[in-house]
Amino acid sequence: MGEPVLLAFDTATEYCSVALAYKAQVYCRTEKLGNSHSECLLPWIDELIKNVGISLKDLNGILFSSGPGSFTGLRIACGVAQGLGYGLDKKLLPTSTLTALGYHYRDRGKRIAVLNDARMNECYAAIYENSDGFFKVLQSERLVKPEEVQRWLEQNEVTFVVGTAIGVYDMNLEVEHLYAHPDASYMIEWFNGCRDIADQLWVDPDKAAPMYIRDHVALTINERLQGAKL
Repeated sequence: MGEPVLLAFDTATEYCSVALAYKAQVYCRTEKLGNSHSECLLPWIDELIKNVGISLKDLNGILFSSGPGSFTGLRIACGVAQGLGYGLDKKLLPTSTLTALGYHYRDRGKRIAVLNDARMNECYAAIYENSDGFFKVLQSERLVKPEEVQRWLEQNEVTFVVGTAIGVYDMNLEVEHLYAHPDASYMIEWFNGCRDIADQLWVDPDKAAPMYIRDHVALTINERLQGAKL
């Protein structure tokens, strides 16, 4: 069998992204939608499939953004993945949004931190190492306060930082940094580059689940009145 036909989608942030890997090419659509993921995700998937000239039955597997990210976004991605997985009898690959983003920017430093905006004055954070041709997790997904970020980076000797939290919080970063948002094509890129790890993570649809880092997944009335967002 040649390269697998893969569908990937990420709805963990304000950006909605869908990618399709077919015959060594990756076709992708990514846009900042805010809260319109549920309206666009399935039409975008259908559009990509039709434009390439295949059917959903031709897929070998489905990658979805398991998180961390917004509660609603993660539920959308997982729900759509499960629906497609059940209907098509396909395996699913829950994929870390932070890991995919870190992998895409792996050549920017030996130790890379990904910081995505978690709202409520917090960042979703993880640290990765890229050396001797190997990409691995040094610090798994967690929540970090903006005022604690620089010390955390220093303790772990991070040399490059990327993610959606850049520019949102005043973190006084003393290392090279770049704002970047998730992209479903990065998930496929990570899969192709880390097949030995990724192939162990496929699950049946009933085993798929979002990655919740924050226990607090609903706002109180006072928090909503004060403009807080999850």
